[in-house]
Amino acid sequence: MKKFVRNGVKFTMFEKYGETYLCTGEPTGELKLDYVGEICDYATVAGATSVVSGKCSVDELYAEWLERTEFYRSIGIRF
Repeated sequence: MKKFVRNGVKFTMFEKYGETYLCTGEPTGELKLDYVGEICDYATVAGATSVVSGKCSVDELYAEWLERTEFYRSIGIRF
């Protein structure tokens, strides 16, 4: 697991099962399977407050994180 700060936000990045995970909070790197569906499965990262993942670069994941957390950051929630 690699920890770094970007624009004042602390992130943890790790790879598992061929995907890169970009998390805030205190992730353990452990994936918890929440639900198995017909189309896709849903999992959470233990200890993380926000997560984006994919088979892409950290810069692309950061851009996706900015998009997904835009509302929460606009009302003052800090990650």
